Amino acid sequence: MKSSKDSKETHQEYFHKICVVGGGLTGAIMVLLLKQSKLFKKNEIAWIKPKEKKHADFRTTFYNSASIELLKDLHLIDNLDFDDYSTVNQIEVFGAKRSSPLIWNNSSSNSPLGIVIKNEIILNALIKLLNDIPKYGGTVTNTDINEYERTLYLNNKKTIKTHLVLSADGKSSYMRKLLSIKTIEKNTKHIAVSGFLKQSKKHGSKAIQAFTELGPIGILPFENENIINFVQSIEKNKLNSIMSQKEPEKYLCQNLNDFFSHTGLSFMPLNKIKNTENKLSVWDLGLNLVVNPTAKRTILIGDAAHSIHPLAGQGFNLALRDCLSVIKAIKNSVQFGNDLGDKAVLEFYKSDRLPHTLSMTAFTDFLFYGFTSTSAKTKSLLSKGMENLNKSKFKDIFKVFASN
Repeated sequence: MKSSKDSKETHQEYFHKICVVGGGLTGAIMVLLLKQSKLFKKNEIAWIKPKEKKHADFRTTFYNSASIELLKDLHLIDNLDFDDYSTVNQIEVFGAKRSSPLIWNNSSSNSPLGIVIKNEIILNALIKLLNDIPKYGGTVTNTDINEYERTLYLNNKKTIKTHLVLSADGKSSYMRKLLSIKTIEKNTKHIAVSGFLKQSKKHGSKAIQAFTELGPIGILPFENENIINFVQSIEKNKLNSIMSQKEPEKYLCQNLNDFFSHTGLSFMPLNKIKNTENKLSVWDLGLNLVVNPTAKRTILIGDAAHSIHPLAGQGFNLALRDCLSVIKAIKNSVQFGNDLGDKAVLEFYKSDRLPHTLSMTAFTDFLFYGFTSTSAKTKSLLSKGMENLNKSKFKDIFKVFASN
């Protein structure tokens, strides 16, 4: 590890009471919560935000009802245009081909089950609200710690000293690696593929989760009435074969059309989105869980602390709950004049977040490994269980669980 003495000779030093590492949605929302908490002056907050390449980004995120309230409180969705988002008023879950779906509806037209918003819409709104917060480009390459502060060394020869680091630098978190925080890693042997398709019927503000033979797929309504955004989990060797084809979208549509043939719903490839070529996005689905998301003067949030399977659409909603928990943890510390990096702050966060994170991880793992099992008996039992649950009064327990 680089010594402080050597770093002082080559690095320009800055001090901020609290520092957020990570330039994605989780990091940006964490910074905004800190700013609006009124616990800190603006110049007491630092945001290490690597520069990102500008390109058309049509990726979307599903926000559950609890997350919608947070976005409202942060004034991030005050001025959304009609084309910027889609509401979700119904969720259907298909356990097997030609099965009856498990259905959830919103109880009030004023309270959707969720909304789907393009990531760039929220991120652009965040950046405007955070233009007065000190930002540092570059990435963290090393770190030191003493009794009073943690030091972060950046690759642009700048050094940040701070009482508390909030690490939101993603699934492959470099901060987590630097601090040797133990991580439970799971190789799902699956790859995620995402893109946009046209469907034969209007989506009617309906989201669909289906466990197809090819792999679990989540289908979210997009701005146009018959355009959907999908994320599908496919075994790596199968996906490599699909992606080597001239038109992989056609193969994906054929799989969906076969699965949904009993519903009258069919899907077609979509060449362009907003006059931009519609390209499939692909990423590895290696999942991880940090049992202790803290280290000395450091808290891990979002995917840096936990990455779950996207099949339930709950990954980012978990991250938002992390951010709120951080605010609760440090509020007591600031109000009583205690050290931000005090052990009590770290312990509060860990005890507050770990139960919910573990339960959501277990829930998504159960669904993923159950429905991708090679055992026909296991998949049949799960599918029948879902059909029976649809008739049960316990069905809404899962709705409440996924909404918080």
